[in-house]
Amino acid sequence: MKRTTLMAITAAVMILVIAVILLYIHNSAGRSTITPMERIASLDPTCTQLLFSLGLGHDVVEMDTYSAQLLAYFNESPKTNVTILSSIWPFPSLESIVNASPSIICYDYGWYGPQLSKISGYNWTIIVINGTSDTNMSQIENDVRSAGLKLGITGAASAVINSMNSVLSSISSVTQGSERPTVIYLDGVNPIYSASYNTFIGNEIKLANGIDVVNTTNPWPQLSPSQFLLYNADYIIASDFMGNCSATLQAILSLPGINTVNAVKENHIYIIGNLGQSLIEEPGPLSVYGVKLIAYILHASSFNASPPHCINATWIMNNIRPELGSG
Repeated sequence: MKRTTLMAITAAVMILVIAVILLYIHNSAGRSTITPMERIASLDPTCTQLLFSLGLGHDVVEMDTYSAQLLAYFNESPKTNVTILSSIWPFPSLESIVNASPSIICYDYGWYGPQLSKISGYNWTIIVINGTSDTNMSQIENDVRSAGLKLGITGAASAVINSMNSVLSSISSVTQGSERPTVIYLDGVNPIYSASYNTFIGNEIKLANGIDVVNTTNPWPQLSPSQFLLYNADYIIASDFMGNCSATLQAILSLPGINTVNAVKENHIYIIGNLGQSLIEEPGPLSVYGVKLIAYILHASSFNASPPHCINATWIMNNIRPELGSG
């Protein structure tokens, strides 16, 4: 009788151990739910991209206004009890962060720089990413990998990285061997600001099988009109820096001598709206879709695409089809 009881207890313990192991394996491939649900404060859009891609969206209790706007494009509404930071420059309100009672904070060093001491000394786990300072996809992957390791969800991090590489491979398989057009990316014309080849945007243009012609060491040089004309880019891609596509286009076409530029002669000027700017200008898991957007502009015929000169969110969602994990 005692032996039977002992065997039953042993079997029950073994079943429990196996269940715990299986639960651990399951969560290693995704998010960790062995511990109670975390409360995460995302301090900028790059962090928000990362957290939602990792499947942690439901744990986010604080984010900035721009993050909420980005999520709206993906039909992802912040939870009703999420605190929205109205300002994140030069630093979010510490009182607001404390009141949100986070257990984890995502800190973008590329955006905030050496201000980490402002949130040190609290009982928070702090995930530090290079974020905004990333200049290539490998660095974004390192952000994803380090965050996954810190949070104990390395399987989810690997899945995000594999998904990113899959999108990039699908782009290169189409553009490989095609002629590489020259590109200039504008973020203003009074004065003229452009992204140089050694910026993250320059790397995206390269991955889209284009050439960023602004070959300065300064990441965002201010160009004179004569310098701009000398680059003579085949394509002009611009953020909607006037807040209205028609006004932005008109501002570009008002530059002295603009009619001599190849991009104007070939009708290759494209204005990118808010969603497109997030994909292209904010280094994160969604950046592979920024590459795809640029590739659709530069190699439209190869993708059987017809991008409009004013590229809005609707066109992007229907044609580029970016995906963001919701958690």
